[in-house]
Amino acid sequence: MAIVSTTEPLQRSKATNAYVIKNPNEVKNAFTITDVSKASETLKLDTDDKLVGLKSFLKNYDMTSISTDDIRKVGRRLYDSGAIDVQAFGMFIAGDMANDEKGHPTNTHVKFNAIALFNQRLADYDAFLKDNPKLKTHDNLAWRQGMVAANQAVNALLYFVNSASSRLSVDEHA
Repeated sequence: MAIVSTTEPLQRSKATNAYVIKNPNEVKNAFTITDVSKASETLKLDTDDKLVGLKSFLKNYDMTSISTDDIRKVGRRLYDSGAIDVQAFGMFIAGDMANDEKGHPTNTHVKFNAIALFNQRLADYDAFLKDNPKLKTHDNLAWRQGMVAANQAVNALLYFVNSASSRLSVDEHA
């Protein structure tokens, strides 16, 4: 009996379901921003013109109900402006992480809560690193820092989406 090996590569599916959000109604967490100075610092907004431009761009987006298609657009805008780095941008472009068997994104129009998703992904990654301390490499810690930056950015965006003011400074009257 002869054994003939095949040259056909092993077929492996790259299909993944959308990331399951355990608390889809989460709108507040450790990254919640409550003042204009912290939100503008997070997104590197240093002029009122930049803020007005960002608020104008964001008027069609809700961070608590956004699709992968839209969160990618938001992430691209932040990355191009220098507000986030490549690791944080990776969180935005991954969206809800649903892929078909070839690894292509699926259902990119389906909405999800980016605040809850980003926070939960960070918590899950922290748990993974805690369970696997030998994997706390420079690259994995850089990825984790990108996840933190993405959480900060999406919460700053939520602040500006909900803020009525288009000014970086607060007028105080005695």
